[in-house]
Amino acid sequence: MAMPESETSYRQSHQGRGLDYHDHFTRNPRRRMMWKIEQRILDRVLDQVHDEQADEIAYLDFACGTGRVLAFVSARTDTATGVDISGSMLEVAATSAPKAELISADITLGNSPLTGRTFDLITAFRFFPNAEESLRTEAISALAACLKPGGRLILNNHRSRSSLRQRLVRLLTLGRRGHSGMSHQEVTRLVTAAGLEIEQIAHAGVVPEHEWLLLRPRFVVEWFERLATQLPLSPLAENLIYTCRRPVAETVRQAA
Repeated sequence: MAMPESETSYRQSHQGRGLDYHDHFTRNPRRRMMWKIEQRILDRVLDQVHDEQADEIAYLDFACGTGRVLAFVSARTDTATGVDISGSMLEVAATSAPKAELISADITLGNSPLTGRTFDLITAFRFFPNAEESLRTEAISALAACLKPGGRLILNNHRSRSSLRQRLVRLLTLGRRGHSGMSHQEVTRLVTAAGLEIEQIAHAGVVPEHEWLLLRPRFVVEWFERLATQLPLSPLAENLIYTCRRPVAETVRQAA
């Protein structure tokens, strides 16, 4: 849940959560469908990384939570590190991604355990649109500093404000709701301020449904969602997956 600056920081939002959150991505039909689409997108980026890089691939999953993304991506990288500040989430990650190095730390603060370490690939899923603006800036700055020249950061905005679902919410509530998450312009500014370039954008979640209020029949919804990923419908999609890259010949600027 996105929270105003005056409320509890997103840093504290997942303390005490773990297996219940992890299982939600297999139990809930919409989250399960979205995760399958995200896996195909991740595989395409990994194919590109492997085609371009002969050396070992060092991978970091930021805000790794229960290790869902970490476990999937680490199967195709040489080393894998997951970092999160929720001990209960990391306990689940130790089981779901047993070969990964797990670090309990807030790398946006001083004395980060990742200082001096760099990675070829970093993922950050379900973090940025939930975090407050100041935390987004601190996080993207820390991640940019961890990227090797030419390295890639894959992040998602699973609460895109331009999505058909958010538009309908604003319409039905006369503008009182439907403003959470991030716009494409906000993501672009955030990434650019950190000295990174957006290489490609994939999308998922065009059908305007809520995960607790599902449309049926499911096989029709899921067929259409798979088709929609191949069509130019990103402005209407709820989940935008950005592949960003650190320029090879430039020094990453710290986000202001």
